[in-house]
Amino acid sequence: MGPTGSGDHWHGKPQAFLCIVIAALALLTCVALTVFDIRDTGFISAYRAASPCSSAADALNTRSCRFLGQADVVSTSTGAGHKAVVSFEALPGRTFSTFFPSGGAPDCSRLQQGDTAEAELWNGKVTRLAGKVTNDDPEEYPTSSLLELALFLGLLGIPLLVIGISLARSAWRSN
Repeated sequence: MGPTGSGDHWHGKPQAFLCIVIAALALLTCVALTVFDIRDTGFISAYRAASPCSSAADALNTRSCRFLGQADVVSTSTGAGHKAVVSFEALPGRTFSTFFPSGGAPDCSRLQQGDTAEAELWNGKVTRLAGKVTNDDPEEYPTSSLLELALFLGLLGIPLLVIGISLARSAWRSN
C-alpha cells in the first residue's frame, strides 16, 4: 500500500475516464453534425435543382419539383414565432403549417385568415409564403456553421481522446 492510503489505485482513473467521455461526446457530436451538414447540403441541392410542378399534388412527396401558386390562409399566430397554416385548393382537406425565421415574417396586413397568398410547396412543405422564406426553405439551413462546429469539436475531441487514453494506460500501469 502506498503512502497516501488505500485510494492510491484510483489515482488518475477518474481523470482518464472523464477525459475519454468528453472526447467521445465531442467526436460523436462532430460525426452527427457532419451527417446533418451532408443531409442539409443534399436538400439544398435538390431544392435548387427542382423544376416547376404542374400541380400542388406533384410537390407533396418529391424533391424533383416545386409548386408555386395561391394558398388560402387558414390561420396565423405570433405566439412562439410567426406561424401560418395554409391550404391549397387542389389539395382539399389538407393543411400545411409553417413558421417564419425570426424577423422574416411577412407584413401582418399581407397574411390574415381568409386571405390568399402566393406560396411555394416543395417536398410536402411550404418553403415560401407571401414573398417571404419559411423555416422549411432548405436555403435557410445553417450548413456552414454546422461544419465549422464539427471541425472545432473534432479538433478538440481527438487530442482529448489521446490524452485520456494516455492517462488511462498510465493509471492502470501504476497498479
